[in-house]
Amino acid sequence: MLDEANPVVQFKLALLETVMPAESAAVFGDMWVVEGGYAARCAEHGCRRVLLVDTFETAGWLERRAADHRLDFYKANFSNPFFMASVNERFSVSVAFDVLLHQAPLLSTIHAILEKTADAIVIAQPVLREQPMANSLVYLPGQAAASELYPFAPAGPRGFDVLDVNTAHWIWGMTPSFIRAVLAGEGFEVEHEASGGDCPSPHWFWWGCVARRGADNPRHWSRSTPSPGVIEPNW
Repeated sequence: MLDEANPVVQFKLALLETVMPAESAAVFGDMWVVEGGYAARCAEHGCRRVLLVDTFETAGWLERRAADHRLDFYKANFSNPFFMASVNERFSVSVAFDVLLHQAPLLSTIHAILEKTADAIVIAQPVLREQPMANSLVYLPGQAAASELYPFAPAGPRGFDVLDVNTAHWIWGMTPSFIRAVLAGEGFEVEHEASGGDCPSPHWFWWGCVARRGADNPRHWSRSTPSPGVIEPNW
């Protein structure tokens, strides 16, 4: 359930409202703590079909889904390309709140989500502050400064174990410029972005954006092959 007194929840809801009303929505990873709360909010905004994709489910979500025919659920891993290829539909809006940081196959997961997005995607999550080099992406497992790089416990014991690499733990520290660059390469243009306030760690803050689909990129990596043909040796 959504705690609407929480400033972070308010921040995400404000971003979501910028793309509503919409005909349909796909919400990725909306079960932990909120029990499909953002998916339900999409339905409240008038979406006729809302699909939630996550790897687990709760009793509260099952009750909510049974009470509203507009809500659908696929119990699956949206980073699995074979599953995503089996989803034979596109949604007006996609929602990715706090999930991209946990995706080991990061670029392919973002690409798979955007392939199912007909119009706009809404992203909100903790991000690293911009680095001296734009489009920076930090691999968090094995970082020596784990106590500083965990966004919610700057002085706590939790770190990034280099051997503990799975979707239940943090994998990526992204900068806003990295997310903008990836979206641009996928043919999406950021039309709105906002900050949701600082995290306890000074290295992180809450950030979100809305990006809309533009022209497809014919030179995208998904449309190319590593060996396009016979190459004459240059010797």
